[in-house]
Amino acid sequence: MTTPHDDAERTMRDACAALRAQPPALTPPDAAALAAGLARIADSGLDVVLQRLVADAPQGSPTDALAALLRPPEQSWDEAQEIDWAVRHWQALRDAGQLDEELAVDFGEYWRLLEWSAVRQHLVLLGQGHAEERRLLARLAKISARYVALGFLKRAMEAKYPEFFDLGFSLR
Repeated sequence: MTTPHDDAERTMRDACAALRAQPPALTPPDAAALAAGLARIADSGLDVVLQRLVADAPQGSPTDALAALLRPPEQSWDEAQEIDWAVRHWQALRDAGQLDEELAVDFGEYWRLLEWSAVRQHLVLLGQGHAEERRLLARLAKISARYVALGFLKRAMEAKYPEFFDLGFSLR
């Protein structure tokens, strides 16, 4: 009997293998679509974030496809599971010589690129008025809190969506 975890594991393994076998072409970020998503968060003051997101991957990022797999708008996995899948994919890409030298030696940089790919994808979806807006906003809040370069985004989100930044804990 297979469990949902087994199904997700198999699906992700197969999808990552397909990405390695046929790497998708890089697609430059759509600045207008990103700006539309940022406008859903703040009316102004996020131009520096837009510039940084476009400059980070002007030709597109090698992590875009994996970010779409790991963080689709309709599905959430535990972050430890996302990291596990990303590490395994990164190791396979590295072993196959499919990463440039900088990414091949530094999973941390690969993970940062992946998270920033997710930010770009989520902002585009927000700009389109995606039905999973709350999930997308929650992910943006989490990622923007991790990276100093996304500080303007974090502050704008804290002002408009403070519920994503309320701290709490559980004694489970």
